[in-house]
Amino acid sequence: MKKLILIPIYFLALFSASAQLNVTGQASLSVQPERTIVTYSINETRDSYDEAISIMTKRIDALTTSLTKIGFKKEDIKTANFNIRQNRKYRQGEPKGEEYVASQTLEIRFDHSTKRLLEVLNKTASDESAPSVSIAFGMSDEQEEKVKNKLMKMAVSDAKAKAEVLAEATGYKIKGIKEINYGSSSNSPRPYTANMGMMKSFAESDMSNFEAKDLTISDQVFISYEIEK
Repeated sequence: MKKLILIPIYFLALFSASAQLNVTGQASLSVQPERTIVTYSINETRDSYDEAISIMTKRIDALTTSLTKIGFKKEDIKTANFNIRQNRKYRQGEPKGEEYVASQTLEIRFDHSTKRLLEVLNKTASDESAPSVSIAFGMSDEQEEKVKNKLMKMAVSDAKAKAEVLAEATGYKIKGIKEINYGSSSNSPRPYTANMGMMKSFAESDMSNFEAKDLTISDQVFISYEIEK
């Protein structure tokens, strides 16, 4: 019976000599974008299905022609979305027949350059295709990999520094790492949107000062340290 009593007391003493410290390491970087994504949206509303598709297709063809004239290959121009839906028309609250809304979205990606971006916007701001546009800035694949690796190292260093301060302040020292949980970085492209009216102004104005803002990329890591007296 004495042995049975001594064993749990022994393990209790051992447990009290060590503890666990959970720390979140964080890191953030500001980087210049190396990739530009331009998305064009064309919508056409007509009373008949065939007419909606036909006119939208003509506008898409006009936009595609403009893009190929400035160096984009047809395989570079991606269809991101295509849709046609039927809507009911109303007048003074009463149904007045049907209409069809056809929409298609094209997307192009290229190495970021203010000069190239302005050329793309100016050459595609035509009344014939009349697209709405959204612009996003992001990282190239190589840049993303470098930034990701740097952020992970920075986050681990931040976690270690915090753990050392906390351990010292409480009279402990770090014995080792028990567990690491890694969180993904927030590196979504920064959106900039423009409507057709703005597209016309691009063609008519000096946009030489149009510059993309730096991207703010962050990451974090969760580390559990084993600490002891």
